[in-house]
Amino acid sequence: MVATNIPTPTDDRRLHPWSWLFAAGQAAKGFVLPAVLVLFASGGNAYELWAAVLIVPIAASALLQYLVFRYRLEDDELVVRDGILTRTERHIPYARIQNLDLAQNPFHRLLRVALVRVETASGAKPEAVIRVLSLDAIDEMRSRVFAGRDGHPAGVAQRPDARDDANVFFAISASELVRLGIISNKGVVVVGATLGLFWQRSNWFRPNQDGLLGNILDVPSGWFAGATSGSTPNLVLTVLVVVVLAVGLLRVFSVAWFLVQLHGFRLQRRGDDLRAEYGLVTQMSRTIPPSRIQTLIVSESPLHRWFRRQSVELRMVGGGGDNLNAGGSGLDGTAPKATNQWLAPLIATRNVPALLSGVLAEIDIRNVTWNLIAPRAWRRIFRRQLLVVGCVIFPLSVLIGADALLALPPIAMLAYLHARLWVKHAGYALTPWGIAFKSGWWNRTIKIIRYGKIQTVVKADSPFDRRSGMASIRIDTAGAERGGYTIDIPYLDRVVANEVAERLGRESQTRAFRW
Repeated sequence: MVATNIPTPTDDRRLHPWSWLFAAGQAAKGFVLPAVLVLFASGGNAYELWAAVLIVPIAASALLQYLVFRYRLEDDELVVRDGILTRTERHIPYARIQNLDLAQNPFHRLLRVALVRVETASGAKPEAVIRVLSLDAIDEMRSRVFAGRDGHPAGVAQRPDARDDANVFFAISASELVRLGIISNKGVVVVGATLGLFWQRSNWFRPNQDGLLGNILDVPSGWFAGATSGSTPNLVLTVLVVVVLAVGLLRVFSVAWFLVQLHGFRLQRRGDDLRAEYGLVTQMSRTIPPSRIQTLIVSESPLHRWFRRQSVELRMVGGGGDNLNAGGSGLDGTAPKATNQWLAPLIATRNVPALLSGVLAEIDIRNVTWNLIAPRAWRRIFRRQLLVVGCVIFPLSVLIGADALLALPPIAMLAYLHARLWVKHAGYALTPWGIAFKSGWWNRTIKIIRYGKIQTVVKADSPFDRRSGMASIRIDTAGAERGGYTIDIPYLDRVVANEVAERLGRESQTRAFRW
């Protein structure tokens, strides 16, 4: 007989030989970047270089984890063994596995490997994060896990670099990502950190002739001298220029963030499932079984409305989220709970109903009849806001003088407008397929839940509700945050609240619940 090294289906398998390097990089990433920033900001003092010594134990730990990690593909389950001092063995039945999601950064693609996250419907984290496997090993795992399932016939490989343009039903262009960056504020943290860093390292942002601000404006230093001596025109000019620069940087970083993170974003069908692919540097591949979709969320800001666009995301039950590299202290690291997934980062408003129907055929929001909350609810919102404002303004008037009371009338007017507009735009709809709730007037949101995904329905009334003859309806789905509710409809007339609660209870009981 001829000897062979090809493993049988039930043999133990190792990770890719370079997996220890990726595990070490993931562990080191948490302190290397802060250490570099501290070193740069501190002027290069030598004692910070001692942080590099931590690389050695991190690399050694990653190598040990590679040596002890094993996985096995049984006939009906995936078996994962790991641990250095405390060893664990997890048995994950194929029937319970919802997703095998992948992530590839440039180094992954160079070595033809990928990070694999095994997800079930268990909740806050994936069952296993395997860092890393070769593409051939991933093909074998997918074939075994999804053998015989609709849309995933046995033996059909789904490589992370596979492209199937025929089944793509939504894709976003680079120009739309630029719009999304202009609309959003993703760069705010980066801008703040950048401004703080350069403030510490140089005088670029100091308002004088020698600083960057003076050089950009090409004005005499006297123009800015009054900013520190109390000259109102110069102070206003300085503040205005800084604000314009900050807003400009914010938009630039926001556009860059979306171009990198969501580059090539597309949704395609794989059998009965959806597959989302996106990313320029780190490429993500995420499977979305429609049965796991708990909530659909449509949102828009004033800038969305200006561009006649909306953003659509979904919330799924189970572990994980957008970032497949999140968390993890070892090869099976855990990820923080992040259940939201983009469905359409930016889409023309007129195309939203067709998108939702394409994802879940029963949903049709084009002919929805919206019911308003109690019209007198604005009084309660207005009084509550006045109470909060009063608790701030009156103590300030004692500390800094009666001039603080001058802010009360305009703030009260804004509170009145907010209360009126919030009640005007809030509403709910009971449809043949589920419930929808819209809220907000400045930033607007629509949340949609199918009856079959409702876990609990709570009718609640506070002492203020009872005094006003009102109640709230709170609806929860699987995987919701502890102590929170997916939909909370406030300020309903008590009779209406009873009717809504009874309808939701009846409809959810007649639907078969499915993970």
